[in-house]
Amino acid sequence: MSMAAFETFLTTHEAALRMSGFFALLIVFFVLEQALPRRHQSVSAAHYAGNLTIGALNIVLLRLVIPGGLVGVALWGAGGGLMGALSLPPWLAFIVCLVLLDLTLYAQHRLFHKIDFLWRWHAPHHGDRDLNVASAVRFHPGESVISMAVKAAAIWALGAPVAAVILFEVLLSGASLFNHANWSLGRGDAALRRLIVTPDMHRLHHSRAPHEALKNFGFFLSVWDRLFASYQDAAEAGHERLPLGLADAPDDGLRATLLQPFRRH
Repeated sequence: MSMAAFETFLTTHEAALRMSGFFALLIVFFVLEQALPRRHQSVSAAHYAGNLTIGALNIVLLRLVIPGGLVGVALWGAGGGLMGALSLPPWLAFIVCLVLLDLTLYAQHRLFHKIDFLWRWHAPHHGDRDLNVASAVRFHPGESVISMAVKAAAIWALGAPVAAVILFEVLLSGASLFNHANWSLGRGDAALRRLIVTPDMHRLHHSRAPHEALKNFGFFLSVWDRLFASYQDAAEAGHERLPLGLADAPDDGLRATLLQPFRRH
């Protein structure tokens, strides 16, 4: 299949690929959490429902903010940006943009922890004390809007191909479900993290210990944490006993999560 045909296929079936992929992986990882749990957790149905409700709110909000989504941004910037200037072959521009967009998310994530204003919006994600597959969509709407703006700017600056943007969004959604899920990969975790972020690697980032929460920022590729000295191999307390959540956010329910950025600090 040519690059043009591949892009046409992705563009034509974008919505179906994204939605079917998301719900299929959500179900698969939920089942794996029950069958092969990494940590003992007693998660209520209300907690799952609260996190999924936040995810649904984000979908609606982001469609209102950018009606055409990131694909619309890619179409608008087609032929321009860095890729236009470099005149790379389509297949190479596709790969380069996927890698650079992942690097953009890594950098964005570090900034959300470093800048107080950004942390205010990111903190609700870290307030979750029962990390599981539903935590993958628990991002405050304020953070989602900021993140969308960052990704849109990166896509426009790169002149990223539409196919790369669609696949990037599919990978981002799938990777988030994968590495937030409370399931055990056994020895496979250590092998996979040489290339991608795994559940154990990301769970450490959700540690209540501040120095551990400032490690393992990656979303998909694990190389960035190693390259920029933010990688930590294992949780000091062990994953079974690792305290999760934020000490100053004891209520991680839906209402408290949405109101958290507006609390006095």
